[in-house]
Formats: sequence, structure tokens, C-alpha cells
Amino acid sequence: MEITYGYRSYRADRGSSLTIGNFDGFHLGHQRILDTLVDASRASGSRSVLLSFEPHPLQFLMPDNAPRAITPLEEKVRLLGASRLDVLAILNFDQALSQMTGEEFVREIMVGVFRAREVFVGSDFAFGIRRTGNVTLLQELGRELDFQVRICPQVVVRGSRVSSTRIRELIRAGRISSANRLLGRFFSLKGKVVPGRGLGRESLFPTLNLRPGDELIPRPGVYVTQATVDRLTYPSVTNVGWRPTVDGKGLTVETHLIDTSLENPPAHLRLAFLHRLRDEEKFESLHELRDQISRDCQRTRRFFRLFRRLGRPLAPAG
Repeated sequence: MEITYGYRSYRADRGSSLTIGNFDGFHLGHQRILDTLVDASRASGSRSVLLSFEPHPLQFLMPDNAPRAITPLEEKVRLLGASRLDVLAILNFDQALSQMTGEEFVREIMVGVFRAREVFVGSDFAFGIRRTGNVTLLQELGRELDFQVRICPQVVVRGSRVSSTRIRELIRAGRISSANRLLGRFFSLKGKVVPGRGLGRESLFPTLNLRPGDELIPRPGVYVTQATVDRLTYPSVTNVGWRPTVDGKGLTVETHLIDTSLENPPAHLRLAFLHRLRDEEKFESLHELRDQISRDCQRTRRFFRLFRRLGRPLAPAG
């Protein structure tokens, strides 16, 4: 996959089949659009192109109210890199781009730079300043500028429309299993491992303390997770929260590797969230907390045994 930043330096050697969007989460709906687009580009001999934006338009337009990313840029590039996409164009969403009308975007960028021959969008697609671009405008300009507009149907899973907004709601509510169904893989966090207070190793269970970025964090609670360290994956149990029993300060993401001990803490950690076990609780003593963590570990072991019995993949999808 070729990655181009901006559009002014891009030189199209042939026409393109393209789609537009932030693709936050790269969920089942995004995957359906991309699969359809790539198949069409292969059939026509065009290049398959995704026009995406960084930062997310809402982060530029309404920074105080913008949603947190399900997949930060680095993670999104990693996931897209495993697809069959030819070109990922990451457009800097700045003042100039934010002032473009839908028609200007189509004429100057989609057709003028990327030589669009087919455009794949959802039925509710809108773009441009004040959302002046929509499917109807695309179809009108397509007739004038000689490109086809392909409408991709909405993906529905168990009665829920697949969308980034819905997935954010589920993750914030701690409904990880439901979010994973719409994503088509496990929701994950990646970040640096930072030193803790040492209390877990001394009095409870040793943990790896993840410092996530600005992406979306699941609702506080205890989760069955998979921890990937140096390309090796371990069953784990993770607490997201404020550690009320030990008067913790600030939100933490602490992970205990099940039946595994590392000689040295890793520099980075990727966590895939599989299932929510319970809410975070305040216990009367460290002894009670340790007993509860032991029960959490036992439930996590049973979860993974069931996964293996069902033949489910144990490595994070993507």
C-alpha cells in the first residue's frame, strides 16, 4: 500500500476507484466498502484509493467536543496496510480544506488530482463545508465529469447499524463484546509501559501499566484481555480505572499476565479487549482485593479455555 500525505504532490498514472472518509475504527462497514472498491478497481484496471483526513474534521472544527479516536492514525495505517488497498491518501484537514465546498472538493481533488472513475460511498455520505456535498451532488457531478457513483448498503449486525458513533457508545459503556462484533475484530489499545507504584508486585499481582494516548478508553472495570509483547500474545486480565482501594490518582490501565512472568517489563504493550468481567470496586482491604483478583484470573482462564474449545482465534484480529 502506497501512503501519500496531502494531495498536491500526488501524480496519478491512471484513473482511480476511490472512497472518502476518516474510517475511524475500520469497522465492518468500512471493510465492506473497501472490499467492494478493491474488487471493482481490479476489474477495471484502476487504482484503489482511500482519501482520509488527519486530524479528524471534528477535531479541527470543534476540538472541545470532538469524539476520541477508536483507532489512532498509526493503528489505522496498520490495519489498512493489511488490506488490498493501493493508495492511502492522508489529507491534512486544515483551514483551507475546511472551507472547500463539496463541489470544489470533487472537481479539484477527486477528479483533478486522483482522476476518479468510480466513487464508493454510503447512502448517508456528506462532505464539504456545511456538508454541502452529498450523494445527489456526487451523482450530478459524475454525469458531468464522467465518473460513476456506487452506493454501498449499510451493514447491520444483530439489528445494530454498524457505525463509528455506535461503536464509541458501546466502548464507553463497557460493552466490549458488542463493540467487537461491529468492528469485526478485538478493540485494542497500544502504548508505552510505565512504572507503577510497585504495590501490585509487592502485595497483589504484578502488572504492566499502559500509558495510552488520546484514543478512546473503555468504561472503567475489569476485562479479559490479550496482551501482545514483542509479537508474543498472552492471556491477561486488565483493570481500567482509578484503583479506589489503594487511593489511586488518575485513570490507569493495569494488566496482569495470566500464568506468565517476564524478566523485564517491555517498552510497549498492545491490549486487545475481549470481554468485560465486572465493574471496578473499592474493597475494605488489600486481602479482599487480592481474593477478587484471584477470582478474576480464574474466570479469565475459563474464558480462554472456552475460546480454545470453540476454535476461536487467540491473536488480535488485524
